[in-house]
Amino acid sequence: MASTAASAPKLVLNRRAWRVLALTLLVAIAPGAKAQDGDRDPPTRAARVVNVVGDAWLFDHDTREWVRITRNQTVAEGDRLRTDDRARVSLRAGSTTIWLDERSDLELSQLDEDRTLLQLDRGDVAVRLRTAENAAETRLRTREGTAQPEREGLYRVEQLDRGTKVYVWQGRMRFDWARGAMPVSMGTGEQVELWWPDSPRAERGPLYSDGFGDWVLAESREEGDRPVARYVSPEMTGAEDLDRYGRWETAPDYGPVWIPTTIVVADWAPYRYGRWVWSRHWGWTWVDDAPWGFAPFHYGRWVSWGGRWCWSPGPYVHRPVYAPALVGWVGGGTSVSVNITIGNRPPPPRFGWYPLAPREVYMPAYRHTPRYVTRINDPRDVRDPVTVQRPHRYRDVPAAVSVLPAPGAGIQPLPVRGPDRKPDPGWVRPLPVAPGRGDLAAVLPTLPTRAVEAEPQRRVPRTPDGNMGWRSDGQVPVRRDARGPEMPAQLPPATTSTVPLPAVQPPPGLPARSTQEPAPRTGDNMPWRVQQQPQRDQQQRDMQQQRDLQQQREAQQQRELQQRRDMEQQREQQQQREMQQQRDMQQQREMQQRRDMEQQRDMQLQREMQQRREEQQRREEAQRRAPQPEPQRQIEVPRAPAMQPQPQVQPRAQPRDEGPQRGRQDGVPTRGDRPRDPKQQER
Repeated sequence: MASTAASAPKLVLNRRAWRVLALTLLVAIAPGAKAQDGDRDPPTRAARVVNVVGDAWLFDHDTREWVRITRNQTVAEGDRLRTDDRARVSLRAGSTTIWLDERSDLELSQLDEDRTLLQLDRGDVAVRLRTAENAAETRLRTREGTAQPEREGLYRVEQLDRGTKVYVWQGRMRFDWARGAMPVSMGTGEQVELWWPDSPRAERGPLYSDGFGDWVLAESREEGDRPVARYVSPEMTGAEDLDRYGRWETAPDYGPVWIPTTIVVADWAPYRYGRWVWSRHWGWTWVDDAPWGFAPFHYGRWVSWGGRWCWSPGPYVHRPVYAPALVGWVGGGTSVSVNITIGNRPPPPRFGWYPLAPREVYMPAYRHTPRYVTRINDPRDVRDPVTVQRPHRYRDVPAAVSVLPAPGAGIQPLPVRGPDRKPDPGWVRPLPVAPGRGDLAAVLPTLPTRAVEAEPQRRVPRTPDGNMGWRSDGQVPVRRDARGPEMPAQLPPATTSTVPLPAVQPPPGLPARSTQEPAPRTGDNMPWRVQQQPQRDQQQRDMQQQRDLQQQREAQQQRELQQRRDMEQQREQQQQREMQQQRDMQQQREMQQRRDMEQQRDMQLQREMQQRREEQQRREEAQRRAPQPEPQRQIEVPRAPAMQPQPQVQPRAQPRDEGPQRGRQDGVPTRGDRPRDPKQQER
């Protein structure tokens, strides 16, 4: 045993080998971790329901039910839409518009930053692509293949029983077969029917007109290319409605802000007039009632500036990240006041919410990564610890907080009590994230739904309406020909679709749909809708009276607002006039000062010139008074006579015993006896 253990090989790794192994494992794990992080983030793009005609439904993957959709509702990746007879839906994703015809089934298989894939199971769908970037990312898939736009334009795809029909109103499109055949290209003004009985078939022809096509063209012309303000990107969903319903101003602390101009309700606040809808991607998502109520409630922040609510879009981003609702939550539990309960059943929870102000960080309640938090907020705010820990501005402002006071009740402002109008302490208790689906659903009103596996409802013949042109009326497409009248096209007999349409299940408390013939039109703007039962007429009249009263109140408020605006304008004009007067007076004072300074300079120059003249006169007077100098006399100096040469006398020898003598014996003067020069004498 000892020898066997000794002979067993041993794996010995040095430090370098350990480093190489760790680096290899890190490289192998990194892609999987990155993909796993990407899977945890929700989609960054979303589509908006612009308009709904009739009954349209959205499939709820959690409850396996069809839920009715309304305007401004969010549609995301993986959602499935279905329309009933005489129903149509308009969607908007960034700058792209999508129209869905009646009796259609559409799935948004992919809607992210890289691609938009629309899966059409039946019916008609049309798209308007406004940029080359969106055209390169968009695909429309049917049973026969995939239609790919090659440039911006207006396109339509129809799923028939035997194949696919593609319409190109404007642009160019390529159709790729699902079975690998050669692609089919088509250009402006063409329609091609494609099917595969035993081999690929493509039948070309001119464009035909029908009710859905006319409606799409009319909607496209009405929509046009509305300009988007330079402060936001055209790829921000819902930005096309901002200039129609508001105006832009510049706030000193927040930069460009958008102010809605169609609000006439006195107690209006962001996230108050609308409803909450559950989304499997983001949880509770806000659906506003205003026609412009999408972009300001899913991007940017709200701020109370100048006595009114303003929307701050934040920094410019080409494709901003969608958020379900940029709010903070309060409440969540029972109130501290006395509650009367029956048995041991506790009272239902109460929830409230308020808009987030600029520079306040939004923390999602759904699954996400740290990178997602940085993208959905301003990165500068996320990196600042002071901003992250700062209390929210509008949490303690009753006018900004909206609440659900009771199960099934409407949304109301935060109730206050006492002379100081302080809110109930149970309402302002902050919540870290949004409530769960079951918590908030307990106090929300029930929405109408219908079961998935239901027998198809028996179709009731209705009176055709020439204004809309519905397929359910058996309308025959007509060809537009300028040489003569519109002629019906020869089409094969229509066949009934094999896909059953789920029947509508009435919500509890409402009567079931009647299968009798509909009553004649009596003023309803939708001629195909069945009139309501007589017992609900009184309710409608009451509601009409309430609406009239509400309109009167709104009109009164509008007049008061107009009066306040007029007074503000008058005050501003008065202030401008006063400022103008002050500026004029200031200019006059400055001009007077300049004139005074010029006069002083002129006087100074005159004094200096006078002084120079006086000085000149004094000099001249002094020169006149001064004595004239005598002319200098020239002194003649006598010239010394010329020295005559003296005869040289031989010196006589002096005796030795003679002493020094002053003069010479021979009469020759010595140096001391030499006569002086006359000039030296004069000196």
